[in-house]
Amino acid sequence: MVRSLTNADTWDARALLRERPLHNVFLDSVVSAGVLGRVPGFLGWSRGERLVGILLIGPLGGTALEVRDPDAFEPLAAAAALEPRRPRHIVGSEDVTVPFWRAYSAHAPALRWSRREPVMIVGAADLDARRSPGCARIEPAREREAGEIAANSAEQHREDLGDERAAADWPAFHERHAKDVRAGRWWVVRERGRIAFQAHVGAASAETVQVGGVFVPRELRLRGHATRGVRALTERLLDRHASVTLYCDETNAAARRVYDRVGFRPVFCNRSYLLEEPAA
Repeated sequence: MVRSLTNADTWDARALLRERPLHNVFLDSVVSAGVLGRVPGFLGWSRGERLVGILLIGPLGGTALEVRDPDAFEPLAAAAALEPRRPRHIVGSEDVTVPFWRAYSAHAPALRWSRREPVMIVGAADLDARRSPGCARIEPAREREAGEIAANSAEQHREDLGDERAAADWPAFHERHAKDVRAGRWWVVRERGRIAFQAHVGAASAETVQVGGVFVPRELRLRGHATRGVRALTERLLDRHASVTLYCDETNAAARRVYDRVGFRPVFCNRSYLLEEPAA
C-alpha cells in the first residue's frame, strides 16, 4: 500500500536509504533533516512491516526515489500521478528510474528528453594522483552576488536541461539562490570583479558531498576556469568530507574531460527524464 510518510517513518527510511549511501545522498540528507510529516510530497511503499520504496516529489516537480522491491513501481507511479505536485524532472539511479518511468509513462505528459548521467566520485587519493592544473582562488559567494549567480544558473538550466525554470517564477528562483548563498552553498572564482566560475555544494552524508550547478560564463570558456575551479572546490571539500560526487550528461564531453582531469571516476549511472509538466 502507498501512503504518505510521517515522522514515525524516519528510522525505517534512513535504514533503506543507507543500504546504498552513494545512490541516495540527496534523499538521505532530506530525510535526516527530520522533514517527514512536515513537508508534502513523500510517499512510501511497504512489504509487510518493511519500508522498501520511497518517492519524493519536490516543489517544482523534481522527483527522487529509492525502491528495493519491483512490486513497488506500479503503485508508486499511480499514486504520484494523483499528487497535487506531479513529477516533472525524475532523477536517480537508472536501476530505479527506468522501471519507475516504465510504470509512470502511462500517466505522464509528453517526454521532453531522457538521458544517462554517469555519477562520478573523487577522494583525496584520486586527487593527489593527478597533476594540479593550477591554482584558483575559490571562495563562498557574497550575498550581493546572488543576482549574478541566479542569472548564471538560469543560463546553465537552459544550456544543460533545455528548461526555462527561472522564467516560471523569477523572484522565487532568485530567492532560492540567495538563500543558498547565505547558507554558504555557492562557491565562486572571480576574474576582474565578475564570476568566472560557480558551483553549488549540495547534499552531504557521512560518505560524501554532492556538487552541482558547475558553470562558466560563455565568454570566459576555454581558459581553464572550469578545471581549476572544480579542482580548488574539491580540495576544499575533501578537507571535511571523505569524497566528493557529481554527475553530468554522458554526452557532455567537455564536462567529462574537466572531471577526468581533476580525478573523478564513474561509479554508476543515473537516468533522468524531463517531462512537459508545468512547474507548480
